[in-house]
Amino acid sequence: MEKGGKIQYPGVSMGGKIYSLRMAKRMTQEQLAGVLCVSPAAVSKWERNLANPNIEMLWALADFFECTIDELVGRTVARVAQVGECDEDKLRLLAVAGDLLQCSEISRMQGLLAMEEAVPRLESGSRFLAFAIHYVMYAFMLQMDLERSFRLLENYVKALPERERAEGEMVAGTLKLIFSGECEDSIRECAASYIGMDYRERLGNKSMGTVLKESRKEIIARYKDKELYSQSTDLIEVFADLGDFETQVILRNLEMIDLTRALKGASGKVVEKFLSNVSDRILYYINEDMERWQGTEEEILESQRKVLEVGSFCLAP
Repeated sequence: MEKGGKIQYPGVSMGGKIYSLRMAKRMTQEQLAGVLCVSPAAVSKWERNLANPNIEMLWALADFFECTIDELVGRTVARVAQVGECDEDKLRLLAVAGDLLQCSEISRMQGLLAMEEAVPRLESGSRFLAFAIHYVMYAFMLQMDLERSFRLLENYVKALPERERAEGEMVAGTLKLIFSGECEDSIRECAASYIGMDYRERLGNKSMGTVLKESRKEIIARYKDKELYSQSTDLIEVFADLGDFETQVILRNLEMIDLTRALKGASGKVVEKFLSNVSDRILYYINEDMERWQGTEEEILESQRKVLEVGSFCLAP
C-alpha cells in the first residue's frame, strides 16, 4: 500500500526490529556501527526510522543477526491482536459464559424461576443476559412455544450494536439449551464455541469473580520481589520506568501469550509496571497464566524481543 508516496509495510517498523536485535545482542550503536563499518549516526537514524539501510547493508544486517531480510523489514510480522481490544472482548465473553453456566446449575437445582431471581447476583453484569432471561420467562407466561420465543430473541440480538452482537448470539444460543434442559457438558461446549478454542479450557477453571475478591493491589504486590528468570532475561528491564501512556501503547500491540512469557522472565519492577496498566479482567488471566506457564528460557527471550520491537518507539535515541 502506498501513502504519501512511500510504501507502507504492516507490523513493527524496521527501526524497531534493528533496535531489538541489537539490544538482544547487548551491543551499543557504536559497536554495531563498527561491525558494519558505518557511523554510529547511521545506526541511530535506522533505529529512529529517519533513514533506511541500502540493499547491501540489509544483507549485512541479515547475515549478522541471522535472520531474513523479510524479517528485518517487518514484512513477516503482522500486527498482533490487541490486549486492549480483541482479547478484552474475548474475556468479556468468557465472563458472560461463566454466568450462563451458573444459570444452568441454578435451573437444574432450583428451577427456572430461581434462575430469574439470581440475575442481580450474576458477576458479568451482562445487560443482554438479564434481558434474555426475563424475556423468555415472559414468553413462557404467554404460553409461547420455545422455538418461537428464541426466534424472536434472535431478532433482538440482530438489533444490538455490532460490538455487543457476539455476546448476544452466545447468550441466545446457550440459553436455549438451558431452557431445553440439556446437560451441563452440552451447555459448556455451546458457550465455548462462541468464544474460540484458545479460551475453551478456561471455562473449566474457577470463576474470575471469585478470584478477583483479591484486589488489584494484592495481585500486583505479589510480584514486588520477583527476580529475573535468569541473567539473560533482562531485555525488557529498560521499560521499568516507562510512562503509563507508552506502556499502554505497547500493551495494545502484544499478544497475551507474549506478554505472559516476557513478564515471566522479568523483574518485579517491570511486572508491576505492565500489570498496573491492564484491566482487572486481563490482570486476572495474566496472573493465572504466569503461575501455570512452564516454558523455556528461549521462549521467554523470544517474547521479550517482541516487546522490545513494539516498544522501540520510546527507547531508541
